[in-house]
Amino acid sequence: MSGVLAGLKVEMRYLQHENEAQSAKVNQLESQNTEMKQQYQEQAAKLAAELLTIKSRANTTENHVNALTREGEVKRVAFSASLLTSGSETLGPFNAHTNLIFRNVVTNVGNAYNANTGFFTAPVRGAYHFEFYIYGHGHPSHGAGAALFKNGDHVILAYEHQSSLAANAANGVTLLLEVGDVVFLRQWETTRISDTHHNHHNTFSGQLLFTL
Repeated sequence: MSGVLAGLKVEMRYLQHENEAQSAKVNQLESQNTEMKQQYQEQAAKLAAELLTIKSRANTTENHVNALTREGEVKRVAFSASLLTSGSETLGPFNAHTNLIFRNVVTNVGNAYNANTGFFTAPVRGAYHFEFYIYGHGHPSHGAGAALFKNGDHVILAYEHQSSLAANAANGVTLLLEVGDVVFLRQWETTRISDTHHNHHNTFSGQLLFTL
């Protein structure tokens, strides 16, 4: 009986030792698993951060490309138009400044000039140069003249008064325009302007010098 008990005790110690060894192994595996999970999480976080950086760089590059593309599309802007598309006409005199619409479009690179409204709308921020030529028959009481306006603000005037023969006036200006700024002409009050569709005495022209 004593031998059996001794054998059982030995076996129990062996099993206990094995259990402790297995527990240690399990703990080691759990520790390794935890370490691997931590490494995986760190790697995943690192990859996510790198992905965000790549996406940000891609977006920045795309925006830059789009900006360059748009600049390339609008860097060539030029127009020239005269008053009449047919016939002959004398405009005025009017009691107030009156918008002029130059309907006969000679050139409209970039389509920034609208022949239905007479407005030039800046498609890009930059320096623009404008010129206009005004013609009228001489009259004792009425000269010939027009003014250039930017967003409704008077900028420059071209005016000539002669009692007979022809009255010619011209002016020009370079303006810094923001996107959406509008430039147009108004006939000066109490003046008379005359034109024929084949002579095109009255013209309005502009062009983009450079972007900013």
